[in-house]
Amino acid sequence: MQLRSILIAHEAAAGSAAEAAPFFDEALVERGVSVQRWCRETTENPPPLDGVDLIAVLGGDGSMMAMLRALEFPKIPIYGVNYGRVGFLMNPRLPGADLAEMLTSQEMIAQAFPVLQATATLESGETVDFCAVNDFVLERASGQTVHLRTYIDGVLLNRYSGDGLVIATPGGSTAYSLAAGGPVVHPLVKGMLITPLYPHRPVQFHSLQFPILLPLSSRVRIEGDDLEKRPLRFVADGASTRNVRSIEIRDFGRPVHLLRSSDYEFIDTLVHKIIGRRAAPGEGARGGR
Repeated sequence: MQLRSILIAHEAAAGSAAEAAPFFDEALVERGVSVQRWCRETTENPPPLDGVDLIAVLGGDGSMMAMLRALEFPKIPIYGVNYGRVGFLMNPRLPGADLAEMLTSQEMIAQAFPVLQATATLESGETVDFCAVNDFVLERASGQTVHLRTYIDGVLLNRYSGDGLVIATPGGSTAYSLAAGGPVVHPLVKGMLITPLYPHRPVQFHSLQFPILLPLSSRVRIEGDDLEKRPLRFVADGASTRNVRSIEIRDFGRPVHLLRSSDYEFIDTLVHKIIGRRAAPGEGARGGR
């Protein structure tokens, strides 16, 4: 499909992403592409996406998640350019002309990332819906550990005591879940991952001590106990809500499609951004002597 219209989105009105955006604009317009620009800091609501063929997000992983949420997890493919630190969901920076050439030549591959949906019931009885492409976290909101009951497809899995639980997508498996001891899940594996946060070890608590990878068709329900003493905080891709009583998590039913350059390899990215490469014997920081 020919690229005719693009939305270039970035969060801040100043900084490296904002400085690069006009060069992308100019290079794309020179190739006959209609360009819209959206800066979330200056205009909270995104422009209409009617007729937009592609969205380019300039920023880091946090910017990507914030933009996806603001755009309501669109069907339009998204190309992220890394102006953050890790940028696991993003692509490397390119000069404006090189990036415009790649986007218009369509030399890219698409990765489908599942989106999870959660319905949170607050202590007031109100229900609120959330979506996340990275992860949900149900965690303690005070100095007390949380007591949780976790059900998988209606079956009680565990009565848990500890700091909380992370429910992540494969795309989010390299974030908080990994830091808590969860596995990295390849993006071709479609599922959701439950990882405990600092579970209590004594056998009296019987707390979940290991992560569990579930099919994407699963439905997860988590209920809090003793909430007056042990209040809960619920975090959806970094956005937090307090006074939560329970949550129900399921597949949103529509993935987001993130574009990668044609030479992208997941394992290579994992090594480069997460594991790091160890020098071969005889090699030093400058390639050995």
